[in-house]
Amino acid sequence: MRNIKYLFASLLISFPLMAKDIYEAIDPLKFDPSGYFACEGPLDTIFRSHDIKTVVELGSWAGASTRFFGFRVGKEGTVYAVDHWLGTPGHLGEQTDSRLPHIYQLFLSNIRDMGLSDRIVPLRMSTEEAAKALRHIQADLVYVDASRDTNQVYQDIMTWYAHLNEDGVMCGTEWRDPGVKAGVNRAAKELGKSVQSDRKGHFWKLVP
Repeated sequence: MRNIKYLFASLLISFPLMAKDIYEAIDPLKFDPSGYFACEGPLDTIFRSHDIKTVVELGSWAGASTRFFGFRVGKEGTVYAVDHWLGTPGHLGEQTDSRLPHIYQLFLSNIRDMGLSDRIVPLRMSTEEAAKALRHIQADLVYVDASRDTNQVYQDIMTWYAHLNEDGVMCGTEWRDPGVKAGVNRAAKELGKSVQSDRKGHFWKLVP
């Protein structure tokens, strides 16, 4: 199963080594746990109430949230980590991060160090490209964290909503950010959904 996942991923991103495990094709870096992730609580609640085995994560950075999803889906689950690993436009923290030149290598190293490389498939591409590449994939959960631009957040939700299973969950982070909030609210209105958020303003979820 693992080889099938990574052969599939290799084909999608035209990875030059094809059959070689992408996690084994890098020079590993020292594990670095720092990242941007503050949604463990509300996401744990979702995992307890839903049978989630397939996750699409839009925006992964150094992999803090990706590792969380990897542990939660278990050995039989799959997390598709979608990111161009170039830093989010307008995100000063990412654009000035000294790790930016090697952030993708760090992501792969962090995932491998935690023993999760058998269930996390990295897709180094835009969210639009990934939606086409994963057109046959239906997710139990889509986590939106690739942009803070209103139009991009809106587009990511509208594009990826079609990839959800019937009882799937669409959620994300940075609810406090005005651009994110505007994009989420616009998409929710068009989809006939309401938005539920946590009190700290980190997390949002679309609900009936």
